[in-house]
Amino acid sequence: MKNAISETESTSPPIEPTTETPVQDSIRGRSLFALEMTASGLSVRTVFLTEQNQLIEMPAIFPDVHYALAQIDDLRRMAMERFAQAAHIGAQVMAAQAAEQNQKTVEG
Repeated sequence: MKNAISETESTSPPIEPTTETPVQDSIRGRSLFALEMTASGLSVRTVFLTEQNQLIEMPAIFPDVHYALAQIDDLRRMAMERFAQAAHIGAQVMAAQAAEQNQKTVEG
């Protein structure tokens, strides 16, 4: 899965153990925005990447307004980039289809 991410260093409070995470007092890693283009639009998830390279579904924590707004600005930038990429790919597909149709018309 190809995702755009916004990384922030943080230490998370203790979490309940699951089958995916070992029992620990605390975990260290980075909070991430995971973005994925789907047929319905842009999917955004918040995850936590541990120092052991495990991805854990976890809500983002914004300790103050400045940090929150900086993260929201990053998410906004990433969303705009993803939609621009999708539009570019769509234009390429349309151009390829038009060229294919023109080729069939010339040959036919």
